[in-house]
Amino acid sequence: MRFRGAFVCLYLITVLIAVGCGVISNIDFKKSVIDNQKFIAAAEAAGFSVKDETELYANVRGLNSALLASSSDGSMVCQFYVFDDTYTANSEFDIFKKTLDNTYVSSVNSSLAGDNFSIYKLTGRTDYHHLCAVDNTLLYGRSPNEEMEMVREFVVGVGYN
Repeated sequence: MRFRGAFVCLYLITVLIAVGCGVISNIDFKKSVIDNQKFIAAAEAAGFSVKDETELYANVRGLNSALLASSSDGSMVCQFYVFDDTYTANSEFDIFKKTLDNTYVSSVNSSLAGDNFSIYKLTGRTDYHHLCAVDNTLLYGRSPNEEMEMVREFVVGVGYN
């Protein structure tokens, strides 16, 4: 009887491990980077207006371009930056994340990192923030909490979720 119980337990553990490995293998550890044209196309398809703000950030070393997409009422804002290299994008991600943490009171935040990306999400008292660095790019989205799905849908659409 003990042998049969041990065999059943071993079988269940084996099945759970196999299922777990299947689930883990479906997790995205690498993201595809987008360029300015893909960002603009996705923003315009979502009904947002897009503005080139590269000149506003002329003093930021290593920045190649800066785009701003926003909803018609300006409640949802999404910024997209392209840097010279991944190191600069990751450094800016860290600075941006610290600024969000120091500026907004939040009990709900999460981080995720993979081979070529870092993601940080923060839900503040009134605003939702989404920050994602992929290779040499950085995307930041913000909206009121009531409209956070607008940001979430947009970042999923460009693959920066």
